[in-house]
Amino acid sequence: MQIRCVSRYMFFSILTGMLFLTGCSSKQAAVNFKIHSEPEGAYIVYKQDNSSWVYLGITPLNAVENLADGFFAGDHTLTLRAMRCGYIDQTKEWSGEGIEEEIEAQGKIFWAPRLIENTP
Repeated sequence: MQIRCVSRYMFFSILTGMLFLTGCSSKQAAVNFKIHSEPEGAYIVYKQDNSSWVYLGITPLNAVENLADGFFAGDHTLTLRAMRCGYIDQTKEWSGEGIEEEIEAQGKIFWAPRLIENTP
């Protein structure tokens, strides 16, 4: 009985410690995205560096996404892609410094892709 109680206490302590450490190490910066495609209704995804694509929403889009705090320093990249059936995908890429400059100038990341029909 006492061993079981000690095991639960140790498990709880380890779990709490892990949650505390991951919470402290994952500082993030909120980034506002404003994306309007022509035509509207495009799916927007993004990826940081070489990570997996993450769904952001459908245009017209006003969204806030958290990026890693150290993202703006160094040679990091952020890539946005607009996709819609019957149209050619449009992609735009920013460097970490480029994003920081755009946010300082406009307060957000703004993109207005004009989608081109994919005619066979």
